[in-house]
This record gives sequence, C-alpha cells and structure tokens, in this order.
Amino acid sequence: MPVERKRPWYLVLALLGALALGLTGACNGWAAVTLYREPVDVSMSGQGISDPADRAAVEARVDSYVRTLDAAKPRGWPIAVAGLLLGGAMVMFSMRALGGSRGARAVLVQVVVAQAGLNAASYWLLRDVMEADTRWREASQVADVHERVPDRSRADEMLRATMGMVRARNPIGLVLSTLGSVLVVVALTRRRSRDFFDAAAAAIEER
Repeated sequence: MPVERKRPWYLVLALLGALALGLTGACNGWAAVTLYREPVDVSMSGQGISDPADRAAVEARVDSYVRTLDAAKPRGWPIAVAGLLLGGAMVMFSMRALGGSRGARAVLVQVVVAQAGLNAASYWLLRDVMEADTRWREASQVADVHERVPDRSRADEMLRATMGMVRARNPIGLVLSTLGSVLVVVALTRRRSRDFFDAAAAAIEER
C-alpha cells in the first residue's frame, strides 16, 4: 500500500505563487491584446486637466505612446497573445497540481520557465513601448500632482520623490516576476515535492 505523504508547506506556497503569476500574466496579456484591438483615444487623454501646459504634455506623451505601440505591433502582438496563453496555462496546471496531479507538476515547471523567458524577451524587445509608457505615466503624474497641490514648489518636491518609482516600475517588476518564477521552479523540483506527487499518483492507481 502506498505511503501517504504530507504536502510540503513550500509546495503549497509555490503552487499559489504559480497561480498568482499565471493570473497576472493572463491579465497583462489580455490588456495588451485589448490595447491593440481598441487603441487609446488621444483626444480623451487630457480631459480633467485644467493646466494647459500639463494637458498638452499628457496629450503629446499619449500620442507618442500610441504611435510607438503601433510601430511595435509586429513584436507586441505575438508577445501579448503568448502572454495570455501562457498565463491561462499556468492557472490551469496550477489548479491541477494543487489537486495532486503529477503530470501537471511536470508541465507547470515548463510553463513557468517559458513565461519567465517571455517576460525577459518582452522587456528587451519592447523597450521602446515601455519607455513611451513611462513618459506618459510621468506626464500624468505631474499633471495629477499639480491638480492636487497648487503650491508648485511643494508639488515639485513631491514629484522628485515619486518620479523615480515610476521609472523603476518596469525593471522592478521584471526582477520580482523572475525571482518568483525561480522560487516556484525550485520548490516544484525538490525531492519532497516529487515524492509527494509520486505518492499521490500511486494512491490514485490503487483505487
């Protein structure tokens, strides 16, 4: 009779982490696909901004972003679709692995590695789009702070403190997602994790 093995705590965390990475990847992929199917309306980007200079800056940055996005479509569209499909696959196989499927564990490891590779490729292949998006976010941040803080000297101090976070968003996101993928793969490939799935498979065969 197969020996029932307890699920390691780090395996549970890894599977939940893989589920989160999958959901995030699927949502980001869907957002990118939607962006190509329904482009940003540049004429609406400056609504609600009272300062003419800030409004003009935001509209110019949005227009630049849209043009950069369109120029990068041969690269961006397949990456967006791949992100959506890989994210969905990660969610499905994470759920199956949570149920004890040995085959799902093996496939999930491959999908996690593939998604990490796609994220890295996206970061390098779509740098122009990310930079245009960052410039748009910077202009929007400036306009928002100027709307909320009439004192320009104080507003500029706030912007100096927050602008670095806007610029660091993409590289930090890549580092965190890559680290999460590495931890998930390590947890899924440890001996205790493999033994647990082997025992679960053996128990199913005995029934």
